[in-house]
Amino acid sequence: MDDVFPFKKKFQTIFCRNVMIYFDNTTKMELVRKFYEVTESGGYLFIGHSESLKREESNYRYVIPAVYRKA
Repeated sequence: MDDVFPFKKKFQTIFCRNVMIYFDNTTKMELVRKFYEVTESGGYLFIGHSESLKREESNYRYVIPAVYRKA
C-alpha cells in the first residue's frame, strides 16, 4: 500500500463496501487510518454489512451499522 494517497482534496463520503473482508487486521486498520486522513470533518465512511470497525481502533464514530462519521 502506498504511504500517501495522492488526492488533492478531502472527501465528504467514502464508499468501501465488501473490500476489507479480504485484508488482515493490520492492513485494514492502516487503510481506515488513511481514509480518516482524507475524509472531511463531518464526512462519512460506508463499509459493507459484513464488515465492522473496532471502535477503540478507529477515530470514526459509529452512526448505524456499516456507517461511520468523522468527528
